[in-house]
This record gives sequence, C-alpha cells and structure tokens, in this order.
Amino acid sequence: SFNSDRREGQGRSDSRPSYGAPRGEGRGGDRGSFNSDRREGQGRPDSRPSYGSPRGEGRGGERGSYNSDRREGQGRPDSRPSYDSPRGEGRGGERGSFGSDRRESHGQRDAAPQKPQFNRPRLSYAASRIDQVQRVLGEILQWTYPADAALSHWLRGHPGLGARDRSEVAEAVYDVLRHLRRYRQFGESGVGPASRRLAILGLAATLGTEALQEGLDAAEAEWLQRVLQIDLATLPRAVRGSIPDWLDERLGAMESPETLIEALNRQASLDLRVNPLKVERDAMLTELQQSAGRYEPVAMPYSPWGIRMEGRPAINRWPQFENGSIEVQDEGSQLLALLVAPRRGEMIIDFCAGAGGKTLLLGALMRSTGRLYAFDVSAARLARAKPRFARSGLSNVVPVVIDSENDARVKRLAGKAQRVLVDAPCSGIGTLRRNPDLKWRQHPESLAELGQLQERILNSAARCVAPGGRLVYATCSLLAEENEVQADRFLASHPDFERVDAAEILAARCDTLKLDGPYVQLRPDVHGTDGFFAAVFERRKKAATAAEGEAEAQADAEAPLEEGVDTAETPAAQETLEPVTAEASAEAPGEADQDKPAS
Repeated sequence: SFNSDRREGQGRSDSRPSYGAPRGEGRGGDRGSFNSDRREGQGRPDSRPSYGSPRGEGRGGERGSYNSDRREGQGRPDSRPSYDSPRGEGRGGERGSFGSDRRESHGQRDAAPQKPQFNRPRLSYAASRIDQVQRVLGEILQWTYPADAALSHWLRGHPGLGARDRSEVAEAVYDVLRHLRRYRQFGESGVGPASRRLAILGLAATLGTEALQEGLDAAEAEWLQRVLQIDLATLPRAVRGSIPDWLDERLGAMESPETLIEALNRQASLDLRVNPLKVERDAMLTELQQSAGRYEPVAMPYSPWGIRMEGRPAINRWPQFENGSIEVQDEGSQLLALLVAPRRGEMIIDFCAGAGGKTLLLGALMRSTGRLYAFDVSAARLARAKPRFARSGLSNVVPVVIDSENDARVKRLAGKAQRVLVDAPCSGIGTLRRNPDLKWRQHPESLAELGQLQERILNSAARCVAPGGRLVYATCSLLAEENEVQADRFLASHPDFERVDAAEILAARCDTLKLDGPYVQLRPDVHGTDGFFAAVFERRKKAATAAEGEAEAQADAEAPLEEGVDTAETPAAQETLEPVTAEASAEAPGEADQDKPAS
C-alpha cells in the first residue's frame, strides 16, 4: 500500500460513483481486447440478436473458430458437411490466426491474415496511465474527501487493474499531492487541462520521462522538457517545498526549516512494531530477514519493539500480521508508550484511542493485566480496532464510545487512573510524509478550532488522573500552537500538576536519542520519524478536589460506565466491565496504525 500510515480512526464514506476499468489499462496481462468495455453481464450495445453461446466460443469454454456460434451438440444450420476440426483451429487443437480457415489437409496458407478494423485507436501504455492519474486527481482535488479515501474508492471501482498498475497510479498521485503548489505553477505555461498537466508531472517524477513519450503530443513533450530545465533553487521556499504560505511562516520559525520541509516531502518508510506478548524483536527481525529480505528489515534506532522496512509490502497478508505478532506503527508513536510507562495491574486510559494502535502496545506492556480503557467519540474507529485487539491476545482492553470529553462515563473515573494518555486530535502536519493532502486541507482557522478542542480534552482527561498519577499529552504536529503553547497553558491553569522532563525519560531508555527537554519534539529530518510532540505531567500527591468528588458522585448517579462499552463476551471476567478478548470480531484487519489527525 502506498502511504497508508495515517493516524488511526477516521472512516470516510464516498457517494461518488465508481467507474469501470479505464480503456487502455497497463501491460502485465491486465489489458482486455479493444472495445470490450461492456460490464460483465450486460447485453449487446446494438440491435443484433443474442445467441445461446457468444460468437467465438468453442467446446469446453475455449474460443473456437470465427462465426462458430452453434450450441454444443447441435447439427450444422446449413447443408455443409461437418469436419473433424472446426475452422480456425491449428495443429494440436490450438487456434490458428484470424481468417486462416483451412483444414490440416489443405495446402498453402493464406498469403496474410485479415486484420480487423477498429473504430478508434488503442491507447498506449503511457496515454492510459496519464488518463488514469488524471481521473484520480480530478476527484481528490475537489478536497471533498481525504486523499487516501478518494484513491481507495477509485481503485475499488477499477478491479481490473493489476498490482503494478495500482502502485504506479498511487505513487504518481501522491507525488502530485506532495509537490502540488510547484506543479501548478509549472502547469501555468502548459497546454490542455490542468489536471492532465499535473498527471504528466507526477508520472514523469515517478516513472521517468522516457516512459511517457508515446503518450504526449508534440506541444506537451516540448513543455515537459522546458519544465525539467527549471532551477528549483530560484523558486521561493514555499513554492519549492510546495507548502501554503501560512505553513511556510510557521516552519520557517523552526531550526533548519529547509531540511525539515524537504523531509516532509519524502516518502516515509514502513515502520512495524512487534507484539511483546507474542515475540521478541530480534527473533522477528531474523524471521523477516529470511522471508522478506528484499524489503531490507532493520531494527529501529530508538524503539525497542520497532522494525523498519523499505518499500510497500502488503503485510496484511503475512502470517506474522494475521496472528498478531506485528502491527504497523510509526516509531514516534511507539515511543509514547515509554513516556506513559504502564505497569501491571494499573487502571490506564487511552483518551483518544482511535483504531487502537497505541492501546495495543500499552496493553501488552501491562501484560494484559489491570484495566485499560480505550475512549473515543467515534464508534466506527473503535469497531475497526476490535479485530486488532482480538489478534493481539489482550484481555484487559475496554473500548468505550463517549459523546464528548465531558461524557458522564469520563467523569465517573475522576481521580482513579494511574496513567492517562491524550493523543489529541491535531493538524497532522508531522505526518505529511504519509498524508501530504493535509497541508492543503488545513488552514489557520481550523488550527484555532483544534486548539480549543485540545484544551478541552486535556482539561477533562486531567480530572481522571489519580494523585501521583501521570498525564501524557501528545500530537503528531510540529506547530507550536498545538504543542508547547498547549502544554504551558495547561500548567498555568492546573497548579496541582507538575511538569516532568519527557526528554529525560526517553534518554534513560534510548541512549542514542538526543533531545532538548523538557518536552519531546521528534522531526523526520533529525530522527527519521513522523513529527511528534509529547509532554508529561504528574499530579501532586493530594486528595482530589471537592469539585471532582461532586462530579464523580453525579456521574455515578446519572450514567453507569457500562453504557456505551463495546466488548466481546468474557464469562470469566469478574468485574462489571468486560475486556475485549480473542473472541472478538473476525472482520478483515486494517493494515496500518493511523490515528488520523483532524481534518
């Protein structure tokens, strides 16, 4: 899959119609015969009568001679004698060339086979690929749906595309999204539809210009050569890096903005995490090096559970994935578990669980003991997490669908949790390697709205932390207003919490990880991860406030926590709320741990 490591949890629907397989599909055995573009099962597009067996079919389902449309076993419709070998068959029962209707006993072959006449020319490989990418971009650039959802919808509507075709289309589409601003500027001097010029530039970058030559007319070929001669160093930074001005302003205030922007425009590697309940990393690494060595699996530099691979293997078909031994999770996301530092038997809350990637690791580090609540406002996201929980072998996870951060089920846990993780909804700017469309879907106004939501969630989650307990706030953003500003604001308004040096916590576990405290800020250009931020707070050891006690009492009276819990049956469970077990849903697993950022 291409770039499918977003953040977990956003399901999308698409009402747009799907299309049939585009004419001229690529080589590799996927291309059908010319003009055979009717959907399976449809009738003839003209007025000719339908016969019992379509023209050209022979006995046993193989194609026979031209015009041999009789049903098997029927006699000839005219007075001509029947022969042992039907017209058009060669020696050994194989079909001969079109129009070569002599029998084996005949003499010379016809001078040349007749060539069928077509109504329109066949699309070349290059022209077909340009057409396909142009169609996908036409849907995505409406910005109605996230790019991954729109692309998946289009591919589902074209089941005739082979693996190579799908990969080439996806890579070109994502290249255009990464460099959209620059490509649009280049396209201003071209001819034809703007979406076609974008498709040409994306394919030229991913396949090379030689592969496109037969699909371009003279004007397009000349324009492409002019574009390739442009010196990118002469372009403004925002155009060169293809980011909007508002984002260029914010990233420009950070250290080494040029290298950061360049890293955000590169394709991410595939990051895997082993399940500590089932396998050790070194053992899994050896296994993958033997079975998937061409993807170059190596141990991650920081996460003790991580394996990094190059390329885009379809790991959801691997037995190691199907049995829950490995999951897809970015290294930065894995490191959050070290900051939470869960212990056996504790009560822990994953406040924005999404599709459960971080929940899985926390539960495994708890050795499937204690109680791990997975809160989320989306029932669909938690439903997608159920098969992952089942594969993992965990028995301590309790998924809970909440209405909002102020849900009564949240208030009932006031002052009870030893650990609370808030992986807050955010802009997702740190994940642009995987979700390049986010930079075009976000804007300053949406950042302001997200900031208010993050503050409300953090305040609500803080009420659940027991005295002496730990609160971890995290985002997949690089922007200060979602990160340091939020953390400082929280400390200023919560004197009962104190800041813990998060960088020091990680340094104690990862001696090669160099960070400037007290917060953690990971960058793709420095650490090779997605952009991540984390802050750690601990609640001073004192009794809960009177207000929290009243809130808890009211919540107990109004809404039992069992409501909204989506779990499998666990007869052996002794507590009121039952955790998810391996008896949960058997639906097809999701491939990636992607807590999707807000968009």
